[in-house]
Amino acid sequence: MKTCRAALIGIGGFGVEHVNIMKKLAGEGSLQVVAFAEPNVGAHQESYGKLTALGAIHYTDYVRMLTLHPDIDFVVIVTPIPTHKPMCIQVMRMGFHVLVEKPPAITIQDLDEMIAVQRETGRLCQVNFQTTSGQALRMLMEKLGSGVLGHVKHVVGVGMWKRLRSYYDRTRWAGKLVSDGQYVLDGTFNNPFAHLLHNCLLAAGVEGDPGLYPESVQAELYHVNDIEGDDVSCIRAVMANGTSVYFYAMLCHEANEVPSIAVYGTRGEAHWNYQNKLTIRTQDGEEDFAFGPAGLMRNMYLNLMEAIETPGKPLFSPIEACRSFVMVSNGAYESARAVRAIPSRFVTEREDGDSTVCLLPGLSEKMRDAAAKRQLYSEYPLPWATPTRPFRMEGYRRFELPADMRASNGRPTN
Repeated sequence: MKTCRAALIGIGGFGVEHVNIMKKLAGEGSLQVVAFAEPNVGAHQESYGKLTALGAIHYTDYVRMLTLHPDIDFVVIVTPIPTHKPMCIQVMRMGFHVLVEKPPAITIQDLDEMIAVQRETGRLCQVNFQTTSGQALRMLMEKLGSGVLGHVKHVVGVGMWKRLRSYYDRTRWAGKLVSDGQYVLDGTFNNPFAHLLHNCLLAAGVEGDPGLYPESVQAELYHVNDIEGDDVSCIRAVMANGTSVYFYAMLCHEANEVPSIAVYGTRGEAHWNYQNKLTIRTQDGEEDFAFGPAGLMRNMYLNLMEAIETPGKPLFSPIEACRSFVMVSNGAYESARAVRAIPSRFVTEREDGDSTVCLLPGLSEKMRDAAAKRQLYSEYPLPWATPTRPFRMEGYRRFELPADMRASNGRPTN
């Protein structure tokens, strides 16, 4: 494989991880980091030093950077969520392939515009849903495609993590629905557990198939922290192929447990988790697969670089394969109509290191049982949960934040 030439936009936050993987690939001789754009290098001196040591040239304006380096093969975009759409479109129209952080867009209308530009320009656009590159997930998708489990009836994803108050204080848009007049919708399924929801939809057999988007979405969104978005959620999505996807998430658990997905078919079941492990159970017996460290970020870069060199090679996570994810995300807000505060009597707050944490012990104890029964929190029932209605997704083309949420956040400009 030839040495690819790359540029990076954004070196703060998760951009640190991209700086490190680019440095590694440069050391292997497969990547040349030509330039990077970052308006505030003073806050990111370590990453700045690593990139300049590789010979990368610093710019504050990414358009100027790309204008002066037309021979770049691809551009990595690691910037706040609302900037993904305009940057992706600009970069592709300037003739470059793209690797963009997840989620690629917040609204279905923005994603559809990005997909249209991708098709118009013929540029590759890989979304960094990096767990799609893990060997265990690739094997799961292969097994499902071969019919080992028969028809997939249910997919259940469970994520139980802890996020401190400092997590929400780290940036101005954290935990917001709208920031600076732009949709952010920062919550469990759009940010920390976006990989989990996306992979649930992959396992349901719908991602990338234009005829198999969600028919309906029903969601309950809550928070225990003083934020606009959700830190507790559950979603039921009924897909056009008859498969039901159930998603359960909380960011107020006592610790960080390993997120997992269970797939139930007419001939057996499969269990996958973030540790790159997979178990397949059928009438023929049980198979366990453990692949060890996954090297997910490296896989995503190499996959894009190989696709650039070999036209027709499929991407692990092309932008058009993310449409169901954005549809379900938008449908969740349409169904919930509000992010409801869980009463303080159910919440435990305590100090944790230099910060504090809000915990929801009642849900920690019962979430897995609710998931096993495939019940929304209000159906279980949990005492603080409020029922919602399914939202029909047929013909859905435009998201607007429900009025009750929009009233306290101002009207977005996008």
